[in-house]
Formats: sequence, structure tokens, C-alpha cells
Amino acid sequence: MPPDPHRIGLVDGSVDASSRRFFVVLDEDALVQLDELVTCAQTLPGGGSVTHYGMVVETLRHIEGAEFPSDTARIGAQTMPGETVRRVEVQILRTVPEWWLPPEPGMVVSRCVGAERDEALFLDQMQRPLPVGLDQTGQPLHVDFDFMNGSRGGHVSISGVSGVATKTSYALFLLYMLFETAQGRDLLGVHLPNTKALVFNTKGEDLLHLDRPNGRFPDLPDAAAGWGALGVPDPGAFADVRLYAPRVPGDATTVVPDVRSRSQADVVAYGWTPEAFVREGLLQYCFTEEDERATQVGFVEQQVTLQLLRHFAPLDGAATGAIVLRDRALEDTPWDPDRLAGRRVPTAQAFEGEVIRDFGDLVTFLERRLVVTDPEAEDAARPWLGGVQQGTARAFVRRLVKLRRRIGHLVSAGVDPVDLEAARVHVVDISRLHDDAQRFVVGALLARVWDSKQGTGREPLRFVVLDELNKYAPRDGRSPLKELLVDIAERGRALGVLLIGAQQAASAVAPALPRNAAVKVVGRLDAGEAVEYRFLSPELRERAARFLPGTMVLAQPLIPEPVPLRFPFPAFATNTDEGQPTAVEEAERAAALLDRIRKR
Repeated sequence: MPPDPHRIGLVDGSVDASSRRFFVVLDEDALVQLDELVTCAQTLPGGGSVTHYGMVVETLRHIEGAEFPSDTARIGAQTMPGETVRRVEVQILRTVPEWWLPPEPGMVVSRCVGAERDEALFLDQMQRPLPVGLDQTGQPLHVDFDFMNGSRGGHVSISGVSGVATKTSYALFLLYMLFETAQGRDLLGVHLPNTKALVFNTKGEDLLHLDRPNGRFPDLPDAAAGWGALGVPDPGAFADVRLYAPRVPGDATTVVPDVRSRSQADVVAYGWTPEAFVREGLLQYCFTEEDERATQVGFVEQQVTLQLLRHFAPLDGAATGAIVLRDRALEDTPWDPDRLAGRRVPTAQAFEGEVIRDFGDLVTFLERRLVVTDPEAEDAARPWLGGVQQGTARAFVRRLVKLRRRIGHLVSAGVDPVDLEAARVHVVDISRLHDDAQRFVVGALLARVWDSKQGTGREPLRFVVLDELNKYAPRDGRSPLKELLVDIAERGRALGVLLIGAQQAASAVAPALPRNAAVKVVGRLDAGEAVEYRFLSPELRERAARFLPGTMVLAQPLIPEPVPLRFPFPAFATNTDEGQPTAVEEAERAAALLDRIRKR
């Protein structure tokens, strides 16, 4: 019988083998590294057999016969008997059939190849496998898409040190595998044209170049080989992307995007008209700090939101989203916020109330309406304040005045909304906004996505990529945005709203978010944070503090133990330096340069 070319050694009989772990004494010519998949089979008493599949989690080497440190030199000089022994520790991933018995000492252990590898990684149990990375041998690793699309589970949680763990890069890699590869398109099926992704750009203008090929990719042949192993022979840029940036602040006469690394013609200046701000109840996302929500200021916000819905009307003859706030609500105006939000409101003339064209106009109106010193004006202010004292009213207005400079340019007549039906991938830049404005934009857009999916079924899916989750859903405190994100985490998979969230430390995020993520991915971890990731084995928690960029650990429901993976260098640009201009952009740039030369 010819020797097994995949054999690596024998199950070590000098130490106990359990139903979870065992050791392998390596053959002299065997070279085994961490994370390799191995298998051994044994015949059971009375007939039948069981096969064990496992992953190498540690490699060991010692000299048998050396009792003291000085014995090492003697054995090396052959003046004392001794023999070097190499061993590996194996974590059992699966037994077939599912009889959790320890391996038999002395059984031959081999590398998993072909069907054995698929069985070790439960590929035979995955109804809809999606490649999500490569193992240490360069072979693809898969996730069951049913645990990503909400069918059996949903959401992806990515954790790791900022700038090293490549969290955003991996989130975009997952989107690319879904939207731009044959495997992903087949999984999305007939719903592909209507499946959308909302990506928040939180750092620089890095993600405003996803529609461009990566200029560094051609110089990295290993990256092309990695994509090829994933079944993607010709990776490139995202094909259907729409880019959004906030309007340039301070200029009320023009609506142009605040962007520097792209032509303004390539980017849409987004915002909310006063009508959209009132109809969608977005005032609540202006109040997010715990110290504000813990006081009666939060109650005033709810009262004001209701009264704005009752008093507003579109400005007659204006198609810019400007509104009129009537002095008195119409007699048939309901008090139910749900009925108010979706009702059809007749237009009003400018003389029927106060015209609101931007956030500043709204703040001025509320300041006059809420902060009163004349006793006769208290009756008009009372429905807006709900009976609270003037001190609370002033605190509410002070908050709005402070926000006027921070989010004022985002609420204005004539701005364009983020149209989530205009493309497949929507990148919304919030990188240069104040923290308050960032929370406002995230809250307003997530609320729109969430509301649009109510009662429509799970398909087509909506994916949301959001980094720095600890800023928007911190572990402690309460806010409307945090409550919305927790709601998405707990009920989003049933509605087809799937969160691909990233954070530096899971300990800083509301527990419901990572807990409800069916797929967990961990990159480089801070050594002090490793204890928070109890789903990792002790060896992986220790190794994660030393991971290089591009190395991650994947935990998913089907495989009982997390598996390390790598993902190839992206073929799409992930920052401003990598963005390679398209042929059309190059031609336009050359034409502009030639035109300047001619004018000299």
C-alpha cells in the first residue's frame, strides 16, 4: 500500500485526547503550520467508524530525555541520549457522524484535502455558500449566506484596532463579493437589481473612490492570485455607485458638495429640506447626548416635533421644500403623530405664517415661540412646551442655537436627498462634519431606510455599512439613534435591513449589536480588549493582538470554532491615493490642460 502523501503524524498517546482537543506527534518530514485542517478516522468497537476534523491551534517542540536545561547541550553533543519531538495541538471542529468521542491514540493524522476539507468546514451543510476569504493555504473560506441575509441570521460585526485591523476594507470586500461577483449575484438572484447598500464614509474622503480601480493593484500579483482563488478572475471597481457629500457650509446661495478629491460634478450635495425635516421627525436626532435626554429637554423635543407636524404646510408656488409654519393649526389637523407624518397637507401662502427656508429660520421661529416673557404669549407657547418651565425651554433653544452652525447647512431648501434607489451602492460622506452632525445624518438616513422597509417583506435587502459604532450606539446612555440601531440589530433581519457594523472594541458598543450579529469578524485587537472576545479560543485571543493587516478571524454559527482568514488586496480604490482616474476623466483632464495652454 503506497504511503499517504498527506499524512503528518500520529495521535499522541502520551497525553490525554479529549472530545475537544488532541495532540499529534509529527513525522520527521512533516511541516505543519497554524490553522491547517487535519483529519483522522477510527474504527469503533462493534463496527462502524467516526472521523474527526480539526484545526491546528498550536505547534510545540521539545527534547525527550532532557530533564534539566543543561541537558540540551549534552544531547546536542551526543554525550547524552535524547530525541527532538515535534507536536501540534488540534482543536476539533467536527466529528462525522456526530459522536463526540476522543480520537484513538496512535491513529494516523492527515491533512484535509478536497471533500475532506469541505466536510471539515461544514461546506456540505451550507445551503448558499459565499466566499469570504482565504485560509493560510490560500484556499477559499465560506459563510452560509442564509446567516447574512436574515433568513436564518443576520448582521456582521467587525472589531479591531483602528488603522490596523482593516475593518472598513473587509466590510467593502464583503459588499464586493455580493454585488460584483458571479457567486454573490447568484445568491441575490432576482432581487439583485433592487438590493441596495448604504455606506457611511467616516474618514477623509477614502470611500468616495470606490467606483475607481485601485492604482496599486496591478503591481501586486499575489492579490490577483488571491481573487482568482475566490473565483473572481477579473476584479475591479464597484460598477454602480452614487457619491454624496454635504453641501459647502456658509454659502446660502449655492448648493455644491463639500468635496476636494473628486470633481464636484461626480458628487451629489445632500441634505434635507425643511419639509423633509418636519415630515420625517428628524428633530429627535439633534438631541443625542445622555445629559440632554435625561432632562425634560427630551420631552420638549417630542412636543415640538408634534406641533411642527400640525402647523406646517408646503410653501405655495415653491418646489424647493420650503414650508410655512401657520400661527394656528387647521381645525381638522389630527394629534396622532403617525397620521400626521403621512398626511397630505395643502399648500399655504407666505402671509399665512412664517416661512422656513433653512435650519436657521426654524431656530429663530422656535426661539420666538418658546422663550416668552410676556404673560399673554404664554398661552401660545404652552402647547409647544407641554407645561414645562421657561428654564427648560431656554435649555432646549440653547441646544438648537448651538446646532445652527453644526448642522444648519444640512437643512435647507433646494438640497437633494440621498436617493437610495438611484444606484446599487450609495456612499455618504460625513467625515468633515461635527460629531453632532454625523449623528444627525446617520440617524436620519437609517430612519428612512428602516421606515421604508416596514411591511414590505425581507427582500430586497438593504445593507448598511457603518464604522465607529461606539459613537452612535455606545454601551452606556440612551439616545434615539442608539435605540434605532438596537432595533435594527434585534429586528432588522426580519425586515431585510442588515447591518455591517465596525468598532474598535466590542466592549464600547451597546451589547445588542454584536450579540445579534450572526457573523463576527475580528482583526488586530488591543491586548487589553482581548478578554472581551470570549468566542475566540485562548490561542486566537493572544494571536489577535499580533495580527498583521489583512488577517482576520471569522466566527459563524455553522462552524463551532472561529477560523483565521485573509482577504486579498482590493482591486477597487479604498482611499484617495489609490484612486485611479478613469479613461474619461483622464481625457477630460488632458483637454482642460490643453485648453489652458492655448489660452496662454
